[in-house]
Amino acid sequence: MPNVGAELASVPFGKMIYDMASAIARSQVALDKASISLVKVLANTTFDYVPDVVETLLPNPRPVKGLGGAPLMDKDGNPVMVTGVQVETSVGDSFPLTLLQAGINPTFYQFTNSTIEVKMSITSTQESSNTFDVGVSVTASADFLFASGSVTSHVNFSSSNKYSYSVTGSSSMATTLAPVPPPKNMMPRFFLVNAMDPAKISISQS
Repeated sequence: MPNVGAELASVPFGKMIYDMASAIARSQVALDKASISLVKVLANTTFDYVPDVVETLLPNPRPVKGLGGAPLMDKDGNPVMVTGVQVETSVGDSFPLTLLQAGINPTFYQFTNSTIEVKMSITSTQESSNTFDVGVSVTASADFLFASGSVTSHVNFSSSNKYSYSVTGSSSMATTLAPVPPPKNMMPRFFLVNAMDPAKISISQS
């Protein structure tokens, strides 16, 4: 008869934990390398940044048209005027800006919770049946001078055993990948020098 304890002991828990930890470590290294490469790409990729767009609203008087497209007159014979609005747009000169300067930060990831779940179902059934049959038969005969008889018996015995054993198992592994802020020392510092007014030059750091 198989040993249930031996079945449980045969489950390679240690190897499963090692394989999962090793896979997470390799994946973490690959993710960190990809994020570091993304920092370089963002720092070296520029686009034409438009600093400002100025919209100026100007009056735009115009006569009101009546039937047939003719100007509409008031009671004094003067054309009826309405003050419309005209928008003039002025776009500032563009200059190159990196994606990091524009505020696009790389995303770093970190593995947090990891679980391994193993399920086993062990079923063992045994059935035994015994049959015992005893029979006795008697025969007799008689005639004018004497009588005779006989007794016979039989014994039948049968035994059967049925045994079944099955083991089923399943395992699942799950891990959580969460985004984390980029390392502080990996991100560049930005210095903004406000030199629009030479008499009031200010420097801010971010």
